[in-house]
Amino acid sequence: MVGEVLVSRYEIREEVGSGGMARVYRAHDLLLNRMVAVKILREQFADDSQFVERFRREARSAASLSHPNIVNIYDVGETDGVHFIVMEYVQGKNLRQLIGERQEFSQEFIVNVGKQIAMGLAHAHEHGIIHRDIKPHNILITAGGVVKVTDFGIAQAISSSDLTQTGTVLGSVHYFSPEQARGVNVQASSDLYSLGIVLYEMITGRVPFTGESAVAIALKQIQDPPPPLKRKLNRDLERLVLQLLAKDIEKRPASAGDVVAVFQRIERRLEAEKEKWLEEGDTLPLTAVESEEEGDGAVAREKKKEKQGKKGKKGTKFLVILTILLMLGGIGYGLVRFIPVFLFPEDVQVPNVIGLFEAEAERLLRGLDLVFKVEQRVFDKDHPEGFIIDQDPLPGRMVKQKREISVIVSKGPEEVEMLSVLGATIREAKLTLTQSGFVLGEEIEVFDPDALPNTVLEQWPEPGEIVAKGTAVNLVINRVELETTHVTLPDFRGLDFETVKGQLLELGLVLGNSWPEFSTIYAEGKVVEQNPRPGTEVEAGSRVDFVYSQGEAKPVEPEHIVEEPQEEVEWLHENLWKTQEVTINVPPGAEQEVVILVIDDFGAREVYREKHKGGDRIVRTVQGRGEGAKLQVYIGARQFYDQYF
Repeated sequence: MVGEVLVSRYEIREEVGSGGMARVYRAHDLLLNRMVAVKILREQFADDSQFVERFRREARSAASLSHPNIVNIYDVGETDGVHFIVMEYVQGKNLRQLIGERQEFSQEFIVNVGKQIAMGLAHAHEHGIIHRDIKPHNILITAGGVVKVTDFGIAQAISSSDLTQTGTVLGSVHYFSPEQARGVNVQASSDLYSLGIVLYEMITGRVPFTGESAVAIALKQIQDPPPPLKRKLNRDLERLVLQLLAKDIEKRPASAGDVVAVFQRIERRLEAEKEKWLEEGDTLPLTAVESEEEGDGAVAREKKKEKQGKKGKKGTKFLVILTILLMLGGIGYGLVRFIPVFLFPEDVQVPNVIGLFEAEAERLLRGLDLVFKVEQRVFDKDHPEGFIIDQDPLPGRMVKQKREISVIVSKGPEEVEMLSVLGATIREAKLTLTQSGFVLGEEIEVFDPDALPNTVLEQWPEPGEIVAKGTAVNLVINRVELETTHVTLPDFRGLDFETVKGQLLELGLVLGNSWPEFSTIYAEGKVVEQNPRPGTEVEAGSRVDFVYSQGEAKPVEPEHIVEEPQEEVEWLHENLWKTQEVTINVPPGAEQEVVILVIDDFGAREVYREKHKGGDRIVRTVQGRGEGAKLQVYIGARQFYDQYF
């Protein structure tokens, strides 16, 4: 494949690895001018249509994951019978290589790697994806110490294919969970068992179960306890490894998130033990001073001291002069040796600290003689407290030593009280939830003849619950069985407002807000303006807002009367509406919901709500009525834009 170009975009440069299912190549993305990794399915699997379909579907599912400890998947495709996945190119080594190169890892390194693997798994499990093939070969570690879990898509495909080749073992039996060996349904805790085996191998240098055949090893995974670790370890670390290797799923940690929390606790204890050891190591024991004997020799000693004192005065002067000369020489050497270091510090490459916790990042930067600085702490529903979500300068930049590296640190999810949207129309509910920092979850439709159409009957989480800001809210909506679910709004302007109220009921619509307004154009009681505007297609049960005429303004004193031409009044009326084109660039990453709100004389209303992939560009034209009309844009429940028309 070297030298070939896939889909006129990915130029294959060199093979960097291979496995039983696929070969991996370093390639150049000609469109985006960047290096990527391309995994190409082996021919014997490319002929199995069911495997290929599962492979592609699960790879797309894995592509929805976006986490610092997971290798990003950029593209999935097929050309001339070649099935491939394009992913992030990680410069570093896999854990299998490191285990082969090193005799023994420090506990700090083991805990750091285990924690980052667990963080990646926690993100995947939250999105309903189980890896099923956690092993050192699938754990990549960059030069900066960042762990990247790979092979999500293909592991999912393997577990569900119908391959029946004699002697073929689907997956890595040395890292199988007991339930995988039995062939029963695999759960998220199966990944945790495999993580336990990876940790065991890092600690001891070998896997816990070996045998003459795959079947023999699988039986040991089901029946045998792991051999003792035989290494002095932090008690919590040893307990965690044994807990992860429990045969009974119920005895393993409840989730990958719980494993992360345990690793963080172990890190803090190891750090405290290390600091205590350093403090004790830096303290030198005091030497005992023998007391002089008292007795008959005291007078003789005094005379001896007197003679020595006279000689000592001359020697002292010499020592003082010598000491001064040595000090001056030392200062001169220091100026020559060290001042250039401060004036002209060396260049260092900025490491990637995104995805690390504060203490870990500070330790890494300090080791490179860089300064760690927390620029900002923000609430973030996707990352735990203390997790670094951004940095400046970016990783890979060359900077001088002593340079400040600013980071943005997560404060964890912001907890708020769940508000109530019960009884609101679906449009009002979406508007309220978006403005309050929530996202719309699942909509369940029911029919209740005693409730208003298109209104919220139930919600989860329930009102009053304490939840994380950004939580998805599921709604039960009353969908009235009408002949049509959508209505095109007629032009109500100029009609009697009381008559319009009756027409709304016939159309299956609901009266929203209404305001009186003086008018020289429309007689008293007539509709002046409506929202949404005439010709708009709305759902049955939607609310319609109105402005109705109070007639002409009452006359004032003659000297204040100003006669305005009819044409100018109409022009002023038309200019109550303001139009603006808004361009929205969705940030790179996972799919997010984009919402556009307009707040004007009619109140607040939602004019756009769609889900978009990262990098999408949206251009919309919106209208608002009145001098105070303003426009708001939300992306993924975060406000990105708030401006007057």
